Amino acid sequence: MIRLLAVFIIYFWCELLNAQSVVGDCFSVEMNQQGLGYDLIDSVLNEKKVVLLGELDHGDGTSFIVKTDLIKYLHEKLHFNTLIFEASFINCSFLWNTISDSTVFRSRIKNNIYHIWSEVEETKDLFDYVVEQYHKGIPLRIVGIDPQFSGTDNAQEFIRLLKSLLPISISESRQFFDFIHDVEVMSIWMEFPGRRDLRLSADEFAQFCEKMRIYFKENSVEHENSKLFEKYIDNVAVMGKIKRSRTDTSFELRDKQMFENIYYWINEDENEKFILWAANAHIIRKDIQLEQQGKKYYLLGLKKLGDYLYESFPNMLYSIAIASSEGATLDFTNPTRNNYLKSPGPASLEGIMGGSKTCFADLRMLEKKYGLEKYESQLLYTNILCSGQWSQHFDGIIYIPEMKPSTPFR
Repeated sequence: MIRLLAVFIIYFWCELLNAQSVVGDCFSVEMNQQGLGYDLIDSVLNEKKVVLLGELDHGDGTSFIVKTDLIKYLHEKLHFNTLIFEASFINCSFLWNTISDSTVFRSRIKNNIYHIWSEVEETKDLFDYVVEQYHKGIPLRIVGIDPQFSGTDNAQEFIRLLKSLLPISISESRQFFDFIHDVEVMSIWMEFPGRRDLRLSADEFAQFCEKMRIYFKENSVEHENSKLFEKYIDNVAVMGKIKRSRTDTSFELRDKQMFENIYYWINEDENEKFILWAANAHIIRKDIQLEQQGKKYYLLGLKKLGDYLYESFPNMLYSIAIASSEGATLDFTNPTRNNYLKSPGPASLEGIMGGSKTCFADLRMLEKKYGLEKYESQLLYTNILCSGQWSQHFDGIIYIPEMKPSTPFR
């Protein structure tokens, strides 16, 4: 009788533990602000150097809140200490230089980070947390990886810095003024100027960037890390290529440079652990293997940031995509409009996760549980339905049953 009672108690306790796994068999865990029952998250993320956190299409406000809670946990419990934004390499560097003055830092976030994150209600807590942790002496550093400029300031601070550091023979030249004009025109996000809007050809722009890079390499740069400043120039040179036309080549060049920038940050300090905040469509890998239902999406099959990362650091990374069954995201190209999510079928990833609360799930474990080899999901991008074995493209997901769009500041 005692043995039978013991067996019952053990069984009951196991079931109680399994209740933490939203869908069962410990391949998932319900997300919560306290980080309770996060053994699964600890086991898959603790030894990783870089965690990639995706989002559907830059307007999924609920995911910003959930990701912020996970970032806090990763920082406090697993000692991740750098947050990388899919935002300007240069602008984010300027922003972080102001962190010691909380008032200045807060006022300049919108100057340096895309409005999709810097000017919405759902990320206020994240930036407050960054300030708080800095003043506690356990900073969560912000850096960027985009070769484009970001924020309302765009390229202006960079231009002012160039003027203060370059010799008059360069800064007063006609070529410099033409270069500055083109940088200002190119620095506007999501706009691709035509040839008539630019003064320098692609080759002339690249040659002038190389001229400045050589100058800064050969001459010590005051108040700046010399290698970092050379990296600034490299990014502007790449922007000079990708902003001339909106093509597949432009997208791939941008992702390749974002990889080069992450590579720079990873090699800067071997003791740092990184969290990358970027779109699902950038952190995905091997998406050329996916089969799309319906008209081909223009980004499908291009070489992505995730491909470059997994080629170079296959054992150091864990990528987490955002998935959702219903609701809406804000159309970041037109903030007056929402993109409403379509509901995939019951055999899709979203259908399998249906009925769950917001949770993290490991895709290999989920596939093993359900014997899945090929199944549908909208993980690549909002309302783009593709079939594949999704553990080949992401490592895990955060499933959000109902997505709410981000809320721009009024």
